[in-house]
Order: sequence, then C-alpha cells, then structure tokens
Amino acid sequence: MGFFDLSNLKEDYDWSLQQFGPGPKALLWWDYRSMAIRFRELVKDVPVDGKSIMDAGCGLGDLLPFLYAKSVNFRYIGYDRKPEFIDEAKKHFEGHDFKIGDPFNKRLGLYDVVISSGAMNGNVKDWLKKRQRMISNLFDQTGEVLAFNMAGGLKPIPSDPLIAYADANKIYQYCRTLAADVKLNTSYLDKDFTIVMFKKKPA
Repeated sequence: MGFFDLSNLKEDYDWSLQQFGPGPKALLWWDYRSMAIRFRELVKDVPVDGKSIMDAGCGLGDLLPFLYAKSVNFRYIGYDRKPEFIDEAKKHFEGHDFKIGDPFNKRLGLYDVVISSGAMNGNVKDWLKKRQRMISNLFDQTGEVLAFNMAGGLKPIPSDPLIAYADANKIYQYCRTLAADVKLNTSYLDKDFTIVMFKKKPA
C-alpha cells in the first residue's frame, strides 16, 4: 500500500483509484520516483533468488520489477485487503499470485521472505502498539527475512491526521527483541526508513 496508510479509511483508496487510475497516486504515493527509491532500498539487502516471497499490502504489485532486477528465480504472492488493487495487480502482472488477505493480523502461511512497503503508517489510536503487533505477526510468517519501510526517522517529525511518523530507533529496538540481526537504513529519503530483520545472522 501507499506512503499514506489509510487501511482503516477504505473510501480514500476508492477515491484515489477513481481519481488517478492505476499507478503510484492510487496508492497515495507522491510520485513514481519516491516509490521507486523506497522499493530499491527495501530489497537491497533481501535474498531473492530461489526464495518464496510474500508481499504484504502489495497494492498494485509494483514491487515485482524490483525483485526481478535481482533475480528471475523466485515464487511471489501478493496480499492486499482491497479487492480493486488485487484485480489491477492481476491485470498488470499476469502469471503471478495475488490474493485478498490481511497478513498483518492473520497468519497466511510461511515464506522465506516477507516484504511490506508503506502499509504501517496510519495515524490511528495506539498506533505504536498496533505497528509492533503487525511487525511481530509478519515476522512470524517468515523463515528467513522480514523487510519493511515506515514513515518516520531518527529526529521527531510532527504527525498529521493521516500519518503518525515513527521514531526509527524505537522501532529498531523493538525489532531487535524479535530478530537475531536487524539492519536500519535512514539514509535514502527524508521522513522514511527501512528495517530488515533476519531470523539468523547473515553469513
């Protein structure tokens, strides 16, 4: 899903998809460039070749070209709660598996790699505890690596009605309680960071 996580405000995605059509703005990203930068950083330290990969909150499936840039040998499934996104993803990326589902709150299987981009940004009640629970649930569904990005950074950023900007260090420290090894990247864009969590320390 997009940079603005409106997963609890389904009507906003309905409006954006109707207004902008399939593309980054339907997911409420600023533009393709910012989306591409986030995806590039998200997969940089993630093993792809020969892996089963779950894309949690897959939106329109736009992560796929960035996975293919690393390998053509992987098994992919994308989950999203919005049926319209799943329908569009199936049109754009024929031959790949896209399903309606909520891996943030339900265990939908076990995969070598779980990736999630922009799906945990919403400014909702108890948002930090909810994000921690979502991270834990996603990590439980990977045998090797969980990679996700999130709105926020190392310095305080005022939240707005849609986005609660996280303290990257707090999220990082929480992830360290779950994973054998954790990487934090805050260098690529303002107001965004990426975390990669490993079940085992990389060789």
